[in-house]
Amino acid sequence: MASLRDIQTIALAELKKRFTLNPVPLKYPFPERPLRTLGLVKADGDVFSSDKFTRAVFFRLDLPVYMSVRSIFLRPRMELDLPILSCETVLTGKKRMLIVDIHRTGESTGHDDSALFERLIKIRDGYPDLLKEKTTTGGEIQSVFSKAICQVKITADQDEQAIGLFRDYLGVFMELVEKAVPLSGDALTKAQQAFEGYLKTVVDHDPGFKGYKMLFGKEGGVDRALNIFFDR
Repeated sequence: MASLRDIQTIALAELKKRFTLNPVPLKYPFPERPLRTLGLVKADGDVFSSDKFTRAVFFRLDLPVYMSVRSIFLRPRMELDLPILSCETVLTGKKRMLIVDIHRTGESTGHDDSALFERLIKIRDGYPDLLKEKTTTGGEIQSVFSKAICQVKITADQDEQAIGLFRDYLGVFMELVEKAVPLSGDALTKAQQAFEGYLKTVVDHDPGFKGYKMLFGKEGGVDRALNIFFDR
C-alpha cells in the first residue's frame, strides 16, 4: 500500500520522466541540525532547477516527537508565467495533515484561471473520502491559496487516495509547464512585480518561513528559506 512518507520519491520519479532536473548547490547544504534544537531536529532535502523550473524542492523536516514534514514546491521560471504547485504533508503517527494546491504567485496579473481551477476542483471532488475533515492554515497566508486547494486532515488508511489526488494535480501541472510560452517585455515585468508582492506575503506569514526563523533565527532562517525555495 502506498504511503505519504513516499510522496517525494513518487513526485520526483514523475517529474524526471518529463524534465531534466539538475541539483542546486545551496548556501547552507543539507542536512542541517539547528543548534537551537540541540541537534534533535533534522532539516534535509533535495533541490533542483531546470530549463523549465527555477526551483523543484523536496524538503524534509524530522522532529524528535514522531512528527515529520514533507514539502514539495515546484516553481516554474518567471518567464513561463505559470502558477506554482505546493504540497505539504505533516505526519504524526497515523494522523496526517495534507495540503495540495496550484496557485498564482500574485493576483494582479489579470489571468483568468477559471478553467484550470474548475478542472482541479473536479479532480478534488472525485476524492470525497479525503474531504470529510477540511482544515485551514489561517492568517494572511491563506490568501495566496487558490479555490482548488485540498487542505484536509486524514489518517494513514487514506494515504493511497491522497497520493492519487496528488498525482492527478501533478499531472495537470506538468501539462501546463510543457505547453507554456515564455513572456517578454511589459508582460514579463508585470509578472515580476506581482511575484514580489506574493513573496513578501510568504516571507511574513508562511508557516514554513516562521518555522525556519525559529530554528535558525530571523535573519538566518529567512536567508535559508529564500535560497531553498526562491533562488535568492
